[in-house]
Order: sequence, then C-alpha cells, then structure tokens
Amino acid sequence: MTVGEKIRAYRTLRGISQKTLGELADMNEVTIRKYEAGDRNPKPDQLLKIANALGVSINLFMDFDIETVSDVLSLIFKMDEQVDLEFQGKKNSKGVIDPKTLTLRFNHPQINERLAKWAQAKAALQKTVDSRHEFGSDEEYNAEIAELMEMCERIKQSLVDSNLVVKKGHNKNISNKLI
Repeated sequence: MTVGEKIRAYRTLRGISQKTLGELADMNEVTIRKYEAGDRNPKPDQLLKIANALGVSINLFMDFDIETVSDVLSLIFKMDEQVDLEFQGKKNSKGVIDPKTLTLRFNHPQINERLAKWAQAKAALQKTVDSRHEFGSDEEYNAEIAELMEMCERIKQSLVDSNLVVKKGHNKNISNKLI
C-alpha cells in the first residue's frame, strides 16, 4: 500500500471524513485528498501530524526494506531492548539451544493475541494456496486468493491499530489513543 492508501484506510477505519482529518491534523482538506490520491506525498512533519490525528504510530506509514540477516537481527535486537521478548528452544546435551526449535515470544498478552490472529489469517491464506487443485479454474482460484489477501490486509490494519504502551518497565495498562 502507498502512504496515501494507508492514510485513507486508517481514516476510513476511524469513520472520519477528509475534512475532519484535515482539521485534526491542522491541514487543509484538499491536502489530505491529494495525499490519499497519491498526487502528493506528505513530508515527515505532515505525516506525523496525520498519524497523531489518527491516533496511530507514524511507523505504520513507513516502508522498511528488510532483505538481509543483518536487517532482521537489527530489528529483533531493537525490539528486545525496548519490549519484553522471550527466546525459547530445546537445549541439546551441551545445554545449547537447537536453532531448529528456537521461538520468539513477547511477554505481553495483547501483542501475542494479535500475532496469533495474524498467524490464523496467514494459515487460512496458505490453506487456500495449497488447495489450488480443488478450484475449477484459475479465475476462481485467483479471485479467492485476491479476496483472502485483501482480508489479510484489513486484519493487519486492525491489529496494528493500538497505541497501548508496551515498553519495558512500563507497568500501566493504558492506551493513549487520541480517537
């Protein structure tokens, strides 16, 4: 999704108009319309205003190119610094964790619940991919895949729609949603 499509998706999820988002973000409605249409891209300060007005993290609008082992590990290490992560796995006779059994788990129920929902959605999509031979035609199969991918995108948007603070050492169970 483009930044404009993401703005539209979260605005729609909130049930607010472009005019209302413009007012909340202290911007002109026409500017919001141009961002959503892809005619213009918001500068970082404008995007931050929009994210704040929608009550979501600005990170939702960023695209990260994660291509290398270093990219993945850097993100995991950063998360481990800031939120409670738990690494588990079966140990061999020398007491070393077998890499094939390694699991990563967050020590926060809301994160784990949301990840479980995402895993369920992905499993449903994979089940359909694996059952391609059961479809009467490529058109039927492609239509079903497209519908499931759209559903997965909607699920993903709803799952990240939280500003609940989960930072290490933060004991309060509060949400700082603005809307």
